[in-house]
Amino acid sequence: MGDTEKHKTSVDALCEAWEQKQHKFEMDIRMLLDSAKQLAVQLSKTIESSAEPIDTVRSQQQFKLNYLMIHLTEELQRQNDKTGAKRRLQEWNKSLDKMRLKIAVLAESLSKLGLVDVLAMKKLCELPDNSQQNYEKLSQALQHCEAMRNEHLEALIGHVHTEINEWCELTLQYPSARNYQKDCCTVELLELLEEQLKEIKDYYNANKAIFEVYAKRVRLWTRMEALDEKAKKPNRYQNRGGALLREERERRGINIKLPRIEQQIRELAQDYEQRNGRPFLVQGEAILERIANEWEDYRMAKEQQSAARKKTTSDNPLEPLNNSARSGFISLRKTTSVPYFNSTTASPTWTAKLQPKQRQRERSE
Repeated sequence: MGDTEKHKTSVDALCEAWEQKQHKFEMDIRMLLDSAKQLAVQLSKTIESSAEPIDTVRSQQQFKLNYLMIHLTEELQRQNDKTGAKRRLQEWNKSLDKMRLKIAVLAESLSKLGLVDVLAMKKLCELPDNSQQNYEKLSQALQHCEAMRNEHLEALIGHVHTEINEWCELTLQYPSARNYQKDCCTVELLELLEEQLKEIKDYYNANKAIFEVYAKRVRLWTRMEALDEKAKKPNRYQNRGGALLREERERRGINIKLPRIEQQIRELAQDYEQRNGRPFLVQGEAILERIANEWEDYRMAKEQQSAARKKTTSDNPLEPLNNSARSGFISLRKTTSVPYFNSTTASPTWTAKLQPKQRQRERSE
């Protein structure tokens, strides 16, 4: 803790101690005043019931008691005046703070349409001065923002409505903002939509870890489906540039990463359910059930593809190959992008390998 923080703590402690002593002092005055009033009543009754004339001692006691009561009453009034002044000052400061908050909210909303300079408004709201002059500045700024809001109310409502739909998509929810009629645009509707937008943003920030991990799973799942679609293409064995090898490596990587990410989602979803007493929803469906259903649909699709291939094979059996056909058959594993070479496509290396045999034939002749 720095020196500034220490000094601030010391000052706050002194102010708190002074307030406590003032409160105690006020309570002591009230107690003394009550006691003086009771004593005055008793003394008055004694004087009235006594048949003897009032002596000098009793007269002095009565005078002192009256003087004490007057002094205590005046002191109590001063304490009440101080308390009232302090209360009025607090109310004054609260009114300025409310104005600052309203200006900040309105400026943030209006700045999205470029209607006000949010930095200038922020600078004005950060001024710690609570004088009458600053109050007038804040009041003028608030009136200006409210006038701009009323003038562009329809555009502001439309913008907030669009933001709600975007955040609903980001938080994996169905858009919950109801369609509104443009001829029914009111300040109350704008405030309601802004409150709804704030709730959605708070929900996202509170569960950001789940959304980020689930987004990773969506990317992996989408890529896995894309690789499966590539595997269905009949020309995929034309392995140019090692594409099949890269796809296989990528598929193995997905098979390793996907279970880990789903385990993280399971732990986060269970923790959310324990804290909130309800499952974490993705577009109205529990996230763990959604993942399980996706895997079930994926498995069924694979089984249907396998059954379709078997049916196609049984409907179109291959004829047995003769010896000449077998000799001309080349395994796909050994097949390259160019299965054979001819003289027109022979490379210099290939030609160089043929030259020694040609020379031997020429010598034998």
